[in-house]
Amino acid sequence: MKLLKFPLTFMFAIAFFISSCRKDDFKPETNDIQTRPVIGQNEGLIVLGEKLEDPYKLSNVKKAYENLKSTNTEVPAIEIQATHLYLRFLPKDESEWGILKSDSTLILYDFPLDYEIANLGTYYHDPSLPDSAITWQYCVVPIGKSIPNIQHELLYEVCLTDDVSGLKRSSEMDQFLTELEYESVRLTGNLPESEKNLKELKSLLPSKWTPKGNIKVYDEIGFTTTTSSQVFDHWEYYDCSGGGGGAMPIIQQEQCQRAVYRTVYSTATSNYRPLVQASVHARWFTHIERCLTDANGNFQTSQFRYEVNYAIKWERADFDIRSGNWGQAWYNGPKQKGDWNLTIEKGGMSWIYAHIHRGAYTYYYANTFGIKTPPKDGKLFKQRIHIGAMDKSGRAHYYDFNKFWLCPQIKIYAYDDSGNWRSGEYIFGTAVHELAHASHWEIGYNYGQYIIDAIFSEPFLPESWAQGVETVITSKIYGNPWQQNQTSILSSILGNGGYTPIVWDMMDNINQNIKDTRCPIDNVSGYTLTQLENALYGHNTWGSWRDAIRDNYNNPTENKLSELFANYK
Repeated sequence: MKLLKFPLTFMFAIAFFISSCRKDDFKPETNDIQTRPVIGQNEGLIVLGEKLEDPYKLSNVKKAYENLKSTNTEVPAIEIQATHLYLRFLPKDESEWGILKSDSTLILYDFPLDYEIANLGTYYHDPSLPDSAITWQYCVVPIGKSIPNIQHELLYEVCLTDDVSGLKRSSEMDQFLTELEYESVRLTGNLPESEKNLKELKSLLPSKWTPKGNIKVYDEIGFTTTTSSQVFDHWEYYDCSGGGGGAMPIIQQEQCQRAVYRTVYSTATSNYRPLVQASVHARWFTHIERCLTDANGNFQTSQFRYEVNYAIKWERADFDIRSGNWGQAWYNGPKQKGDWNLTIEKGGMSWIYAHIHRGAYTYYYANTFGIKTPPKDGKLFKQRIHIGAMDKSGRAHYYDFNKFWLCPQIKIYAYDDSGNWRSGEYIFGTAVHELAHASHWEIGYNYGQYIIDAIFSEPFLPESWAQGVETVITSKIYGNPWQQNQTSILSSILGNGGYTPIVWDMMDNINQNIKDTRCPIDNVSGYTLTQLENALYGHNTWGSWRDAIRDNYNNPTENKLSELFANYK
C-alpha cells in the first residue's frame, strides 16, 4: 500500500512500463516473430491509384445539365444545387476523434473517395502525416448539417441527383434525373463500356439495382445448424358446405380438399460461420450506403444505378478494430455491379479481424450471459474501445491507460510464440477475455490495484475473472469446454500468472480433486456469473471478493468458499 503514496508522475511511469507487458501476466514480451508476407490484394496497405472525376461533384452535374439543355428544348428548367458537402476532418487527439465517431450519421473513411484504389488493402494512413497522428477523416454530410468544431476543409460540393430538393416529383422528372446522372457519369469518363451508347435510348438507361450478398468466415471448429421445411404429406377432405371446419368422411356429393404438410428437420455441419452484424458499405464516389449483416451473414443496402465499391468497416458504435496501433481496419471488396458473396479464409489479417469482431459483437450486442456489457461509447470520460489486431507474435493485453496517447486499449496478436496462426476460437475467446478486463475496470478495478497486483503479487482476481468470462461465453458459443481447466493440476495453474478456473469452479458441480488429488479441491457449486460479477463491485482483492460472494448470497456450499480460494492463493 506504500506505493500509493508515491508521486503521481512516478505512478504513471510505472503504469507506462507495465502497459508494455504480455497478456496480463506481467512478463516481458518476447521478440516479435517476423511478420508474414502480404497475402493477396485485400491485405496490407491500401494504395491509391488515379484521381477520378466524381460525377456527383456539383460542378460536374451542372455541366451535365447545361449539356442536356443545349441539345433538348424539353429539359425542365430547374436549379442545380448542392445536396451534400464532401469534407475531410483532421482530429488533433482521441477526444476530437471520439466526437466525430459519436455522431452515427457521419460515415467516416480514412482514405479519399475520389481515387481509384490500386491495392484494396486493409488500412490506410495519409503519407504526409506522422504514423502516430490520426489520419484525415473523409465524409459526406447533408447541406445544413451542424459540423463539429474540429479542423476540417471543404473538398467540394456534391449533388446527389436523387436528393435534389424543391422539385415536383413525377415519373417524367424521375426519368430526367436518371438522364442527368447518366450524362454526368458519361462526361466524367466513368461509364462502363457496356453503357456508353445508351444516351439516345432513354428506356435503356441504367435502372436501379440493390447491392446485397452474404459474408461468412472460416472457423476450424465446425458447427451444426438445423433447418426446417414443410413437405406435403396428404390431402385432407371436408364438406364444402361446412366451410372447411374439419375433415369429413367422403360420403357427401360436394367434397373439397386441402393439402396437409409435415415439418421435416435437417442438420448440416459447416466450418463457415456467418459474420453477424458487420458494417458493410456500398459506395460509388460520394454516394454511400451502409447496413449490417443479419444472423445469416446476409446484407442488403439501398439502391444504386452504377457499380459500387464494397467494403467492411470493422467497427461498431462502441468498439473498433485497428490494423496495428493506429489504422482503422477495413476489408475492401470488389468494385462491381452485382451481389458480393464473400468467404474470409484463414491466411490473412482479415480473418483475425473477423474473429475479433465475432467475440466483441457477442459480448456487446448478443450478451445473454447475465453480465454487463463492456464500456460503451458516450459515457462521461469514456470512449469507444479500440482493439489493435497485431500482425505478429505476442500475448494479448488490455491496458486502460493507452487511451491517453491514442494506442488501442486492447491488443490481440495473430501468432503464438512459435509464429503459428492462432485458431479462430482462440481469437474469439481472447477478444472476450480482454473486454472482460475493460468491463472490470469500469466496475471499479483501478490503476493503484493494478500496480500493486503487478509488483507485489500475481494478479489472481483480474485474471481469474477475465478467464471465467472467457470460459463461459466461448464454451457456450463453441459448445465445448473452452479453458475450463478441470483436469489441470494445481502446480501448473499456480505458475500461470494468476489465471485460475475459480469462476467455473464456483458455477459447476464437479470436484476435480476426486479424480486427481493433484487438482484443486472444489466443493463449491451453484453460483451464477451474475452473482460473481455483482460481488466485484467495491471489492478488488482476492479475499474481499470471496467474502462478498459468501455474504451476499445464500448458497449451500458457501462454507467451502474459503477452502476453494485457498487452493490458488
